[in-house]
This record gives sequence, C-alpha cells and structure tokens, in this order.
Amino acid sequence: MFITYRHLEMHLDPRFDYYPAQLWAAVEQDLQWPWFYVQIARRDKREVTASTLLLQYAHDLAWIIDNQSKHAWVEQVQIVTPAHLNGHSKWLMEPLQEVCVVQDKAGVAGLLFKVENDVRYSLHPTRDLEKLLVINVLFSAESDLGRR
Repeated sequence: MFITYRHLEMHLDPRFDYYPAQLWAAVEQDLQWPWFYVQIARRDKREVTASTLLLQYAHDLAWIIDNQSKHAWVEQVQIVTPAHLNGHSKWLMEPLQEVCVVQDKAGVAGLLFKVENDVRYSLHPTRDLEKLLVINVLFSAESDLGRR
C-alpha cells in the first residue's frame, strides 16, 4: 500500500540513531483503499510518548489491539477513506468506532467500518448493509482504546 523510493530516504546527522528504522521524506499510496491512522502511546519508566502508525489492513489493527500492554497502548484510531467509498468528493479522515467482519447469505465475507453518527462504509459487494451479518468485531473504540 505505501511505496517508498530510495531517493526519498532521509539521511540525517549520524549522531541520531534510528537503527533499524528508516526515515522517508515521502511515501506513495498505490491503492484507493481505506487505511488507518493509529496513535500509539508508549511508557518508558515515568515518561509517556506518542507516535503514529499508518496501517492498511484491519487485521493488523486487530493484532495491535490484542497486544496492548501497560507499556504500549492505542489511544486513538482514525480511518482514512477515499471518495468512492465515503460518498464525498474527497478523502476523509474520521474517528473510527468499529471494524467488523461481515458476511452475506451466500457466505461472502467483507469488512464494515463504523464512524461517528452511525455512518458506515463497507468493502463488501452488497450495498444493502442491513442484509449483512456481523461475524467478528476486529476493533471497537468503546472497549479497545486506552486498554492498559
């Protein structure tokens, strides 16, 4: 999903140690597909710092949620959706409330995203969201955020 190019890699002062990480001036997004902006908090002794992850897959978000601890936890999750999915003329970033695996009567699975004001977006081919059965909740802001 995010493509990097060697000529855009940042080469900072060698006194700053980012190993094994690499820093990039820019990344390219190759798919017009939703992705997640995830704020992580990390505790190191008495200090808490925050950083942000950009994730493409809902299952990666679920893995991070399942692996929260008193030393690292998710503080907020935003979903970034392309215009063709959100029905607007542009990409939107909205607080994510829930991600569910859904299934239709024929057994075809897909994803359903819920944001504020009960707005829902689906990656399932069925447009009638009321006909989809929730199989699994991968993320719920109500129960998963700030868990330590």
